[in-house]
Order: sequence, then C-alpha cells, then structure tokens
Amino acid sequence: MPKRADLSDTFCPVGRSAELLGDRAVLLILRDLFFGRRRFEAIAANTGLGPQLVSARLKLMEKQGVVERHAYQERPPRHEYRLTAKGKDLFDVLYAMRNWAERWAYEAGEAASGPAMRYIHRACGADVGTSTICPECGEVLRYGDLKGEPSAALKAEQAAKGA
Repeated sequence: MPKRADLSDTFCPVGRSAELLGDRAVLLILRDLFFGRRRFEAIAANTGLGPQLVSARLKLMEKQGVVERHAYQERPPRHEYRLTAKGKDLFDVLYAMRNWAERWAYEAGEAASGPAMRYIHRACGADVGTSTICPECGEVLRYGDLKGEPSAALKAEQAAKGA
C-alpha cells in the first residue's frame, strides 16, 4: 500500500484539516465526545474501535490540542478526555456531516422512521431537524446548544454494541 502524503504543512486549509479529520476513528471519537462520553472504555465500546486504535487517536487528538486528558482516579490511574475550545469548534463540521448523511447516506425507505438522532434546542425546546439556525427562536446553533434524543433504531444499535 502506498504511503499517504503528509498534508500537515500544506498551505491548503482543507488539506491541513484532512490530516486529522480524514481519519474515521477520529470522527467517531469526536462524535462520542460531543455526546458527553469522556472515558476511554465508553468511547471504545460505543465506537466499536479497538483499544489500541482509540488510544493512538486520543493521543493524536491531545497532541493536536483537540482534547485534554484529566485524571479522575488515582489507583489504578484513569483519565477522561475533554474537548478543548479547538475541539468544540469541530462541532459544526460533524453536525454538517450528520445533516448531509440524513439527506443522502440512506437507501430509500431506510430512514423512514426519521433521523437517527433528534436534536432539541436547549434554549427554547424546539426540534431543530437539520437546521443550523433554530427554526423557533432564530439562534445560530453551536456546540452545547443541542440535546440529542436517539431514535429507537439507534438505541437498538447501541444496545447491541453494549454501549
């Protein structure tokens, strides 16, 4: 397999962001962090990724300043991962990917029961659908503004994974 080109020093911002965000494992870990999962075991279980891969990607994300590691237990040592401001700014990227997938990534009839995750605006209680601006109050939606309610299909999938 040919070695992938390193784009970390390119002038192109899409290339630079692809160095981190072009990795499926990083995207799944970010998704879980946005849903409030902070502990290694919960992230590994819910993403279905192997522990070595989760560990390597969390180290990369820490090195890139996207997450910070915080001790929550001394014996044995255990850490949780928290998004930094840089990491929280990636919410819009993942939200846009989710919105694109809700529209384009399912076969006809596959998503007939509605979206995998229903998002409710915390400030006013409105169902925002795939909007980036709250249809009820007009507020621009950012990290922390939404509460997710998983669909029955998503809950079943997560239960099957043991997450």
